[in-house]
Amino acid sequence: MIGKKVIDTKPITISEARDILMEKVAEKADENDQVDGHQFTYEQNLTIDYVNKFALLDADDAKELRLKLEDYITPVQAVKVVDIMPEDLDDLRLIFAKERIMYEQDTLEKVLDLVDQYR
Repeated sequence: MIGKKVIDTKPITISEARDILMEKVAEKADENDQVDGHQFTYEQNLTIDYVNKFALLDADDAKELRLKLEDYITPVQAVKVVDIMPEDLDDLRLIFAKERIMYEQDTLEKVLDLVDQYR
């Protein structure tokens, strides 16, 4: 893509991505609310299927949870936690396994408490 460059990036959850994609699908829907599968590329159709299968929350709840989690962890980590919705401390530690920062037990428990509120 000559002449195009990325100006800004921001991590978003799968649920937020689903909302954005569903707006694009709605724009391409005809008067009968039918979307012809050939209006999107193969990759776009795969992405739409993926976000529909793996989005665990609706976009508003996902965004609200992500913002609350950012008080304790980085934005990228918050997005991972919202997308995976870990059930216990072991699952949460696996998300942070490759991180250089080691979080205290208290912080991890607060993160899990926030996640449990949105289940």
